[in-house]
Amino acid sequence: MDRFSKFHPAVCLLFFLFVIVVTLFFINPVYSGVSFVCALLYSLRLLGGRKTAAQLKFALPLVVIAALFNMLFCRYGQTVLFSVFGIDFSLEPLVYGACLGVMLSAVIIWFSAYSEIITSEKFTALFGRFAPNTVLIFSMVLRFLPLMLKTAQEIKEAQQGLGNETKGLKNTLRRFSALVSVSLERSIETADAMRARGFKKGRRHYSPYKFNAADGAFILVFCALFAFQIVAFALGKFNFEYYENLRLTDISIPALLLWVLFGVLPLITDLSEDIKWQLLKSGI
Repeated sequence: MDRFSKFHPAVCLLFFLFVIVVTLFFINPVYSGVSFVCALLYSLRLLGGRKTAAQLKFALPLVVIAALFNMLFCRYGQTVLFSVFGIDFSLEPLVYGACLGVMLSAVIIWFSAYSEIITSEKFTALFGRFAPNTVLIFSMVLRFLPLMLKTAQEIKEAQQGLGNETKGLKNTLRRFSALVSVSLERSIETADAMRARGFKKGRRHYSPYKFNAADGAFILVFCALFAFQIVAFALGKFNFEYYENLRLTDISIPALLLWVLFGVLPLITDLSEDIKWQLLKSGI
């Protein structure tokens, strides 16, 4: 069980917001690599090995494509790898593209964990009091695409079960027509249900989540770590030069250690609960 997801939704939202912002700010191999490894470890804990492996299958080609694309179309750097028709291809743009690929992969994996933890219910509980209609529309839009994909798969399996599955444009159009019909019918049912429940007629906001001292302590820790990283960024810590020579300047070990701590905080929370559970089981 993931203990971190049991915290107040504001705690989880701030963590993902801060970790993604810092990942985007520091475009260098050290910070991007740490963020990528922490995201993978948390994804392994949260989603399991199969889904994490699927994310790796997407992330690794992204790194390779970004590195090769940047090397092919950018002309800078002094370390020439090879030349083709008088055009030099350097190491510096290759490394910069790979760093961008690792950074984007880390952000995508963090967003995957975010979508697993910050459900539409939690998002509505956070912002429903301030903009209920906007939050409702946003949550319904986020639910629309996965619901359509699931319905399309159900229609395909139903056709295969009836023995009507054929290849070609005609069958695809038939399935698409059925998908549109089912989606319209569900939208009408949703509208009727909301009208029957008196939507927008004196309704009150309800949130099942209670903010406690542990939530406040975590938010203070997140804010302090985030502020430290922003100050480090403003002071030029861990600047990485790509355009002439590959060089990491002004290394700050405390900033790096705190960034590692920031990335593994959800894992630390989960592992502490696992240790507590094992101790309780051993005492039975």
